[in-house]
Amino acid sequence: MEAKKQDDVIRLGDIFRVLWKNIILIVVITAVVFVCGIIYTFGIAQPQYSAEQSFVVAVRDNSTGDIGAGTPSTTVINTVSGLVTENNVLAPVAEANNLSVNSLRSMVTVTSATNNGIIYITVECGDPDMAVTLANAIFDSLEEFLAETSIQQYYGCAVVESSPAMEGVYTSPNKVLYLAIFLIAGLVVGCIVVYIKEFCSGKFRTKDDIESYLGQKVIGYFVDDRTKAEKKNAKKQGGREIADIVKPDMRNYEPYNKLLTNIKYSNVDNPYKVIEVTSSQERELKSSTLANFACCIAYNNHKVVLVDMDMRKSTQHKIFKVAKDKGVIEYVDGSCTTEDIIKHTNYGVDVITAGKKVINPIVIIESAGFRKLIEELRKEYDYVLIDTPPVLACSDAAAISKLCDGVLFNVAMKDVKKKKAEAALQSLEGVNAHIIGINVTKADAKNGDDGYYYSDKYYASENIAGKVSDADDSKA
Repeated sequence: MEAKKQDDVIRLGDIFRVLWKNIILIVVITAVVFVCGIIYTFGIAQPQYSAEQSFVVAVRDNSTGDIGAGTPSTTVINTVSGLVTENNVLAPVAEANNLSVNSLRSMVTVTSATNNGIIYITVECGDPDMAVTLANAIFDSLEEFLAETSIQQYYGCAVVESSPAMEGVYTSPNKVLYLAIFLIAGLVVGCIVVYIKEFCSGKFRTKDDIESYLGQKVIGYFVDDRTKAEKKNAKKQGGREIADIVKPDMRNYEPYNKLLTNIKYSNVDNPYKVIEVTSSQERELKSSTLANFACCIAYNNHKVVLVDMDMRKSTQHKIFKVAKDKGVIEYVDGSCTTEDIIKHTNYGVDVITAGKKVINPIVIIESAGFRKLIEELRKEYDYVLIDTPPVLACSDAAAISKLCDGVLFNVAMKDVKKKKAEAALQSLEGVNAHIIGINVTKADAKNGDDGYYYSDKYYASENIAGKVSDADDSKA
């Protein structure tokens, strides 16, 4: 496929647009994370209190023998600081308070000031009184240990209590800081979720995205303007409801009129008369859009016939409310003439249904009778529109494309993945089908692409999006 295979470029404007479009989702995620933060900060996180005991390392003057006359060396200070967390010092304190030595050690922090010989013992735990008790007890244990050993004599030093621990001070959690962190984390998580949802889903985001990835021009653009109730109802019924036919007024008609104009003038020298409309997968609003497009052609005073070649799941007879029997199958087997299978409708559109079901539709498609039918219709009508199954569902669309002047490829922006649309187009181009262009359905009215305006009010064109029987999109 000779498409412009450009890497997806995420522009800053796209990011802001996507974030704003999903602002409610971001707010909800942020609120959930923030509430979790409140629960953790005030209900789960245990408050911690610290108490600090300080003492001085005093050094003996060798000439006078007086304690405190000399300045302690760094070696002496570091040695005494290290003794604070030794087992010999902590074990008696741990045993007296029903703690393990390791758990007590994890509560203790020792710091020192080398310029004046002051050492600080800080104990942090969940009980303020216990923090005070442990800090003072550790100093007492250290003092006792030094008295029982020769360390004091070796270094010529002694420890003198400077300031006993008096009160446990609240240290954590910092509630304001914790809540701020959870708030920011919620925003970050929300943005990440939206980013993954919008940019990592493998689906198309904009019209430019479609054109860049598939290398085909978008010539039709239909916005999904269903209400939430309509979408919910359509989902309950599998999206298979009967379509409303558009009327020739601005809201419903103009987008189809633009599609017709784009097709009419995209190849003036060799006009498209026999046009196949297909898609990559089911439920891309192919059949519903095609039915309304046929009505638009009729409103423009062109003679048009719509041939339903989705023989597995016919739809057009439901949309136009005509009999399903006596269709293409009956013409090919010789039991009906062309006049017998053409159903006239009140919309100016002639419809030819698929007819009875067959086991292998490809036999009908490749028959001489079907080719003869298309040639007869080509001579009789200005436009012959052929509704086919999705390309990835079966080989029917590729086979029928050989008899057509061009193929209008339908892409449901919100549903189809890029790889599937690309694979379907490659399948069509593999049989030398001529792609007229891309017709976009289920587009977002807020994404900044093509829209239609009337009385300064934005309106969406796909009025039938949720009311259509999309049995048009066959499941393989």
